[in-house]
Amino acid sequence: MSSNELLGLGVLTVACLLAAGFLFRSWRRRRTRPPLVAAIVVLASGVIAVALAITGVPYRTVVGPAFIIAMLAVLVSARIDRGSGNP
Repeated sequence: MSSNELLGLGVLTVACLLAAGFLFRSWRRRRTRPPLVAAIVVLASGVIAVALAITGVPYRTVVGPAFIIAMLAVLVSARIDRGSGNP
């Protein structure tokens, strides 16, 4: 693994932790399920991506889809939470 790949994994890890933190904070405020589920999905996708990249799966094959899955989880969570009529 090159240093650029390690840097990319580090950035993915930080992004997933920040997104999960924001989602967890939203869950604590509203007590609705979508932010909590999205936080779990974001953390799981980040952990799986890092684990696969460390075990030898090509970096680009893992990080791109993990980032897309995390973004979709956040967007779907926001859409569902907004549509439920919660302030």
